[in-house]
Amino acid sequence: MLKSLTTLSLLVATSVGLPTRHSKRSDRNAGLTWISKDSSLPKIVLYNTGDGTILAGSPNGRLDTTNYGGPIGGLTPETLIESAREVLDIAQIAVVNITTEGSGGAGSVNADPDRFLSISMDAHKRLCSEGSDIVGAVMVHGTNTLADTAFGVDLTLNCSKPFVATGAMRPNSALSADGPFNFYDAVRTAIHPEARDRGAMVALNDHLVSAFYATKTNGNTVSTFVAPDKGYIAQFMSGQPYFFYSPALPKARNYFGPFKLALPLPKGFDADLLYAAAKDGTRGIVIMGAGPGALSDAAIKAAEDLHNQGVVTVASFRPYFGLAVPTPQTEKIISSGVLRGENARIQLQLALGAGYDFDGIQKLFGDDVRTAIYNEATAFFNGKML
Repeated sequence: MLKSLTTLSLLVATSVGLPTRHSKRSDRNAGLTWISKDSSLPKIVLYNTGDGTILAGSPNGRLDTTNYGGPIGGLTPETLIESAREVLDIAQIAVVNITTEGSGGAGSVNADPDRFLSISMDAHKRLCSEGSDIVGAVMVHGTNTLADTAFGVDLTLNCSKPFVATGAMRPNSALSADGPFNFYDAVRTAIHPEARDRGAMVALNDHLVSAFYATKTNGNTVSTFVAPDKGYIAQFMSGQPYFFYSPALPKARNYFGPFKLALPLPKGFDADLLYAAAKDGTRGIVIMGAGPGALSDAAIKAAEDLHNQGVVTVASFRPYFGLAVPTPQTEKIISSGVLRGENARIQLQLALGAGYDFDGIQKLFGDDVRTAIYNEATAFFNGKML
């Protein structure tokens, strides 16, 4: 389950303006290195999952908010802190790197389903142990599965100290990246006395949401994480949270001790289901992907295999709103465009019944979206235009 849990050692600063670091070691926090300007400031742990838009860049320029990823323009946890260096005016930060088998680089869709347990177990030791001087924790995570991980942490971390998840909807390289301010808001929440006794929380787009109720409602825009019917916990103004209510926990929230769990955990996406459906005569499959239709590596491989057998696979989006944006180049998996999973299934069924081939079905689902996005103004994608 816990594939790898390591603390990151930090390089000695050589640039003017970088913070001074102070090392402080103890049994429960062995190996932590504090990034700090002032050793009297409150301490928080930063859990880095290693994936997500908040750490991503794009080789395509500042307008790219759909096809980013890769090493160009990306951030490490340390350079994320530098990009929001005001956090060091309010807190000391120690980075804990969480890596599990299947971590997905710039996307969180490949994250192991038990990732939250790795984080909860470590947070219990560092935050919740008697005498701990760490006041809270922040987790940076890819938004496609951020709500899943934060919910799992909420059910397995029984501590009064704040645990705040954050991410971004625009990459670091974008014209108006949202990650640095989201990160600052999360740190400010983690050290705020009014943030205690509320369970895990999600901080994005100037709002704070209970992780128990949070859901990603839009696959593309920054105004995505909300708690339908339940509302926000707080709103951020100039980096300061205004809490709407006194501390409280959701009535339906339960707790499961992470060190006592013995239940078998799912292995993630089961590609055997796709192969079985094709063997049974299925001609078309719709997969409701994470976020704006993102598929795991296992799902992509299976869909490409089935494409060679004449089976059409459509990837749709999970949130309530948004688009499954096609890639610049035509591929073996069709993006559903504006249609969510249930509607994409009906259109695919009708298209197959009407005799459309793969290319025709691809145009039905994504031609209008592709035409709108990939034009002379976005020639930096250098993709094949339909």
